[in-house]
Amino acid sequence: MATPFSIERIVIGFALLGLGVLWLLANAGRLDLLSALRTWWPLLLVLWGALELVTALSGRLERRGGS
Repeated sequence: MATPFSIERIVIGFALLGLGVLWLLANAGRLDLLSALRTWWPLLLVLWGALELVTALSGRLERRGGS
C-alpha cells in the first residue's frame, strides 16, 4: 500500500536540503550564514504559517468530501 501524500514531509525534505546547501556554501566561504539568517528569518515564519494554513484547509476539504 502506498503512503498517502503528505505536504509536511515534502516541506521538511526541502528544508533539510536547503539547510544543507546553505551550510555547504558557508563552509566554502561563499556565504555568511549568520548574516543571511539575521536577514531572512521572518521568511521562515511566513512559510511555516502558509504550511499550517494549507494543512488545515486540506484537512477541512477532506472532511467535507473534497472537490
